[in-house]
Formats: sequence, C-alpha cells, structure tokens
Amino acid sequence: MSETRTRPRSVNGVAPSRREQRRQQLEAQLEARRREEAARRRRVRLMWGAGIGAGVLALGLLVYWLTRPEPGPQVQTFPIQGRVHIARGQTHQPYNSTPPTSGWHYADAVAPPGVAAQQIPDEVQVHNLEHGEILIQYDCPDGCPEMVSALEAIVRSYPKKVILAPYRGINRPIALTAWGKLAYLDSVDEPFIRRFIAANKDKGPEVFPD
Repeated sequence: MSETRTRPRSVNGVAPSRREQRRQQLEAQLEARRREEAARRRRVRLMWGAGIGAGVLALGLLVYWLTRPEPGPQVQTFPIQGRVHIARGQTHQPYNSTPPTSGWHYADAVAPPGVAAQQIPDEVQVHNLEHGEILIQYDCPDGCPEMVSALEAIVRSYPKKVILAPYRGINRPIALTAWGKLAYLDSVDEPFIRRFIAANKDKGPEVFPD
C-alpha cells in the first residue's frame, strides 16, 4: 500500500514542526487505513449476504423439487364409509365416490381376479377392496379395444388381487380403485397403474395372503 501524502497543516500561517508534520502524516495514514478496512468489511458483508441468499434460494428450489406434486394423474383419498355387510337388494346411503372405495357391501360374494366382461356391482367390488384388492375399470361408450387390450395385458401380469371390468358412468376413460383410494386416467399410463397397485394392494382392512 502506498503511503498517503498530505500537505502539512499550518496554524496561523506558521509552518508546523517536523514532529507535528510526522504526526499529521501518521493520522492521515491511519484514517486511510480505517476507510479501506471499512470498505473491505462492507465488501465481505455483501459477499456473505449474496452467498446466504443464493443458499436460501437453492434450498427453496430443492424443497420444491422434492415436494412438488408429480405431473399426471393424482390419487384421491376418500373418507371411509364403513364396512357394513348388507343383504342383496338392501338399500343404503350413496357412495362418496364413483366407483366406490369403501362402504356397504355384500358379505357372500367377491369378484374373481383377472378380466371381467360385465360390470361388477358396487356392493361386490367394495368387498374386493376390503380384502386389499385393486379394481381397474373403464368407461368406453363407443368402444376402445386398444385401450382394453393394454389394460388386460397389465392385469394378467398379476396372478391375484387385480381386476379389470367395464363401468358405465365414470365419465372418464379409466378409474383405479383401492380401499379409500381413487385415481382417474385419460389413457393407459402403465407406470402409474403399476405404482398405484404397488402402493395400495393389500392395504384393505381385511387382507388375505396371495
């Protein structure tokens, strides 16, 4: 650092002594150093502030990335409406989802695993769901053979506890149901379907070993 040169201050027109000149020079040098140190501290604070801000932003982006909802179909959770056994033909309150995910059901029947050609009564399929099984149902008023064929291939890869059937009135091409869970799909999304099955199979209140 080059020394700061200052012109000696005179008092009443009288030039200061050498000692006074030296003292004034030292004071000027100390003041310049104090100013430089203060500027350095400001630069350090700015750099720390920028670094902390960048770190907070990076942490926020990481949290968002880890917790963001996945694109595509979403799984809905419905309140459990109980698991009351009813006689065939007996009336009951409406189910809180379409297709149903819990509630009143027949005690004397469950649908077999695999591919069904006809719609399964709500009170039967709820019994399957109670056992921790998964239903994949489709609504194709105009026919959808390619979609049904793709769904059949998925269902047949599971030996038990996964059922495919038509269901009029879903108003969406595909519905996946488990006990208390429902997801609608607009097309065959095999990875999502398999994740749904893995996450919800054998999660009903009554589970029977495969």
